[in-house]
Amino acid sequence: MKKYSEFKLTIEPFEAAMLLTENSEVKELIVFYDYKVAGDDKRICIFVLEKFFLRNSSTASLTVTIDNFEGETIMKCVSTGNGEGFLDIGWGAGKSFINSVRNPLEEYIIDVIQENE
Repeated sequence: MKKYSEFKLTIEPFEAAMLLTENSEVKELIVFYDYKVAGDDKRICIFVLEKFFLRNSSTASLTVTIDNFEGETIMKCVSTGNGEGFLDIGWGAGKSFINSVRNPLEEYIIDVIQENE
């Protein structure tokens, strides 16, 4: 089951990335991360995280991008692979996984742009 969330942050992309990489719970889930500066102070950070969920016996993936390409810092989170069976039921694993990166940045979230259930 796919879960998608998008948030507007009050901090710069690299600052948000630093907070995530310094968080012990998030740090142990990171499989890959990278960051780029694209001129005119435009920045992007990319994270791929992986976590096993016992509740549905699946390994989920979470891809997170944090950029300021439009002048504001936007964090996009896509959780996949967290469903089970023919109906792809996730039992809340996708939302829980996104919350693992949302919670350390909660005080910097000024708007929830999109969240699907």
